[in-house]
Amino acid sequence: MEERKPYLLEIYNAFKTDDIKTRLKHFDILTNSLFILTQSLFDNKVKIEHHHAEIENKYFRYGMANHSIQKLLEGNKFFLVNKQIQVTDLFSIYSLTRMQIESFAIMYYLFFDKVEVIEKDFRYDIYKLHGLQKQNNFPVEFKKNKWKKKEIEDDIKILIEKIKEFSKFKNSKENIQREFLKPKRAKLESTKSILKTSGIDSNRINDMWNLYSNHAHGEHISDRQYNYIYKNKKTTLEESMTVLTINTILTSTLCNLISNEFEGVKKKYEELHLGDKVQIEIWSNLNKK
Repeated sequence: MEERKPYLLEIYNAFKTDDIKTRLKHFDILTNSLFILTQSLFDNKVKIEHHHAEIENKYFRYGMANHSIQKLLEGNKFFLVNKQIQVTDLFSIYSLTRMQIESFAIMYYLFFDKVEVIEKDFRYDIYKLHGLQKQNNFPVEFKKNKWKKKEIEDDIKILIEKIKEFSKFKNSKENIQREFLKPKRAKLESTKSILKTSGIDSNRINDMWNLYSNHAHGEHISDRQYNYIYKNKKTTLEESMTVLTINTILTSTLCNLISNEFEGVKKKYEELHLGDKVQIEIWSNLNKK
């Protein structure tokens, strides 16, 4: 415990004093750990299940978005009426944070939920079918793309036959079966329900996801918050610290989840620098409070 004390003290002080620079440094450490753990899937030739098919690309894209959030929190520099200014684009950060919450939810739903493997495989095939059917509805304007549409249609047929073989499909009523074969959404559960199941909603992240959706959709609440923050408060520190805390908790939890899912990744986790592991442990444990 004594060897962890300096790292714990640094985290505590940065959190209590709203030290944005140190918090961003910690966030960068977590994002780097996320990439290291993801890469270890390939390096250690980790065997993955059917429902894990998209885990590497989803983790990689999540890490890239983290870097975008970090850059935006550091402040945008640009010229406005021939005068250089630096400003935190809080509303783009809100939209990206909402996307990260959605990404966390779909990853937990597909990869880490405490359900049987067969259920996760079924979820993945429904998720995949929804995407293929949606893509197939896009109009084809160029002849050279017609072969791709035919390929998608063939994949849809194969996938539908596969879904029909699941016991969950066979044991469902006809109206539910029709929904399975033409899903309206990528996942069979709501984001709110998934966040609650994951334990992450203990930090009111679901509430913030709902709030940030107003900014992503350009709704009136975003106008009101702009006027309040930029015209009245004239500071974004409080809001910046909130989104940084949310993204820190999500990232550390994803690091923890992938480490516990695969032995090869767990081994890599144990090899991380102690300070990096302390960051993951402290922030991922917050969703259990």
